[in-house]
Amino acid sequence: MEKLKIVIILLGLIWFSGCGYIKQTNIESKDIAFSEEETTSIQSDYENYIGTWSEEGKSHESIIYEGGTEFSVEITSDNELNGYLYSQQEISGRFAEIDIICRIEDGECYYPFSDDGWGNSGILYIQFETNVIKISVQDFVMGESNTSGFGIDRTYILSKEEANQNSTEYDGEQKEQLLQYSVDWSEDQILDEIEKRAVYLNRCSYYEEVLDFLENDREVRDISMYINPLYYTDTEYYNEDSFSGVPSLIIHLAKNEIYARHGYIFKDENLKNYFMGQLWYIPSVKAEEFDDSVFSDIEKRNLELLNRLDTYKK
Repeated sequence: MEKLKIVIILLGLIWFSGCGYIKQTNIESKDIAFSEEETTSIQSDYENYIGTWSEEGKSHESIIYEGGTEFSVEITSDNELNGYLYSQQEISGRFAEIDIICRIEDGECYYPFSDDGWGNSGILYIQFETNVIKISVQDFVMGESNTSGFGIDRTYILSKEEANQNSTEYDGEQKEQLLQYSVDWSEDQILDEIEKRAVYLNRCSYYEEVLDFLENDREVRDISMYINPLYYTDTEYYNEDSFSGVPSLIIHLAKNEIYARHGYIFKDENLKNYFMGQLWYIPSVKAEEFDDSVFSDIEKRNLELLNRLDTYKK
């Protein structure tokens, strides 16, 4: 009888021990499952929109050379948008940019901006639609100092950029036959030639300074800036007073205009690109073959003056 009690007690201990083991195992399993759930990455509802978008799906290279608008998109797991909206003017090469951070809800988000690089402000209303992103500018206010009127200020319908789509190769050589401006050209002919030459102005590192001088000092904001020289050094005599207060870069360009008028091919990349953007310029004579006997007396006198005044440092 005593032995039977001992056996029963031992069996009881084993049974309780087993239950405790099973219970502990279940707790550990539940803890492991919970931990995995905590560390599982939640996929963004808008991950298909990650990438670069542009009007007509133009490539980044095409936008840099030809102008356009692109929208770079990164979206986190909690649907927070991080990106930028970049717009570049086709002819002048001016560009505006807004860095954007906002949370997407129900396929849309709003982002107020106070400066797009030109002092403009407003609200970006961004809509994620099927295969397109639509960005509208609301409550737009142009910057007080923005005399050019440029900026991010309209509605943009953007498609996903495709690799190398619509890209244009430029190797620094002339790709199309350039035409020299004639007074009998129509406005369409002028605009076509400006568009053709815009790639060169985009490569000129100081073209923004030239634009600033033309727009703010001379108040020239139309196509005449592409068809007229800075100075008429072939028909008018100038003196030192003519260049009083004129930036050194403009004096430097005025001097080189005398050479450019006769087709001089510049070795300096900035000079070459600047003059290639002028509709009156046609490169025709290599530097080593150029003969300055082509200069008229007026040009020689003006060149002598400008050589003295030219203090521009590259």
